[in-house]
Amino acid sequence: MEMSSDIIKDNHHYLKVCILYEVRRKKPIFDSYRNFCKTVGQDVMEYPDFEFWYYRLYHGQMDLDYDRSADPKPKTLVDIPVVLMTKITRYLDPVERTYLRSMNHAIKEVADTFPPAFEKIEITVTDSSLYWHLNNKRFSCYKEDSGCSLRKPNTLKAEKSEECHIKKSLEYLAPVLKMPNIQVNHLSLHLCEETLNRDDLLPAPFNAKSVRIYGINMNKIIQFLSAMTPGHLESISLDSTFLDRRQNFRLIFETDQFKQAKSVKLKLYRVALRVRDLAKFSHLKSFKCELISDNAFEDVPRIRDMIITFEEFKSCELIFFGGGPDGFSMGQFAGALGAEIPIGPLKEGEQLTMNLRYRIPGTNQCLKFKLKNGGYRCIVNIVKTLYHPGPKKRVRKGAPENS
Repeated sequence: MEMSSDIIKDNHHYLKVCILYEVRRKKPIFDSYRNFCKTVGQDVMEYPDFEFWYYRLYHGQMDLDYDRSADPKPKTLVDIPVVLMTKITRYLDPVERTYLRSMNHAIKEVADTFPPAFEKIEITVTDSSLYWHLNNKRFSCYKEDSGCSLRKPNTLKAEKSEECHIKKSLEYLAPVLKMPNIQVNHLSLHLCEETLNRDDLLPAPFNAKSVRIYGINMNKIIQFLSAMTPGHLESISLDSTFLDRRQNFRLIFETDQFKQAKSVKLKLYRVALRVRDLAKFSHLKSFKCELISDNAFEDVPRIRDMIITFEEFKSCELIFFGGGPDGFSMGQFAGALGAEIPIGPLKEGEQLTMNLRYRIPGTNQCLKFKLKNGGYRCIVNIVKTLYHPGPKKRVRKGAPENS
C-alpha cells in the first residue's frame, strides 16, 4: 500500500483492493477502517460503505465491479420501529437521550416520552472557562487567543471554535437544561463571571429539589434563585465571598423560593444577619447562617425564645458574632443562657465544647445546644429532640441544664 493516496482514492478498484488488504490482515473491522482512512484519507469512504465491502470480500465475493444500485436502501436509525426505539431509549441515561433529541423530530418525540432526570448538574462559569458535569460526565470549554476549545466526554480531541467560550458552551448546555419536564435532584451554579444571563441558560421555572448558588453579585444570585420552581425546591444554599455590603441581601427573604423551602444555608461573607432576621426562618426545618449582635447578652436568650416557636424546626447551625474587639466565646454564650460555666482545666483528649439542654415549656421536647469556640465567634448547633430527664438536681428556673 505504498501507492500515492491521491491515485488510490480516485480509483474504486484500488480502494477495494485496499479493503481486501485490511481483510487479509485479520484485524477488527473498526481498527481496519481507521487504518484504511489513515492510508487513503479521512473523507474517502464512509464507514457503512467500508463495512459492506469488507464483509463482502471477507466472504469471498471478489467481484469488484458489483453494482449496488439495485440493493435495498440501507436502513438508518429513523427506520427503527417506534416500539423498538422506545425500548432502546429506556436503557439510555439522560445525557445519551439528549443526543437523540438532536437527530430529528420523530426521534426527539420518542426521547421526550422519558422525562430527563439528573442526580446532579454542576456548572462553573469564569472569565476564561465554562465547565459542567451532567451526573458523572464532564464537559469543559476554555477561552483561547482566538475563540475557544471544547472538550466532551469520551473524546480525546478538543473541538476548536472561533466563538467565545460562553456562547459555544451554551450551544451544548442550554438545550439540555431546557428539555421538557427536566428533573434535577441537585443543581450547583458557581458564577464567578457576571456576563451569563439566566434566560440564556435556564428555563423558568426549573425543577430542582436542591440548589447551591455561588456568586459575586446579589442581584445575579437572586435572579438564578428565582428561576427555581417554588415548592418543588426544598433546599437552598447561597454563598458569596465578595459581596458588596451595599447590596440588599435581605431581598432573598422576599422570594417565593425561600418562603417555601425546607432547608436554607447562607454563607454571605462581609455581611451577617441580625438576630431580628431570624424570624424569617420560622417556616424552615433546618438552617445555617451567621448572626451578629451588638448586645449579645440580650440577644442570645431571644434566639432561644424565637426558635422554640418555630413549629417545623429540627436543627440549625449559627455562627454567632457578639460584637466587640474580643469576640464572643462559647462560655459567654452559655452564660447569657443562664448556664453554669464549668471551671478547671480540660481532661486529656477532651474537646473545648459545651452541651446544654433547654426544656420547651409545656411540652415533652427540648432544645439541645452544642457550643464550640470558633476564634472570635461562637459556633452554635441546636437540635430539637424529645426531653429525657436526667438525675434530679437544683436548676435555676428558666436556665438550661448542662448535659
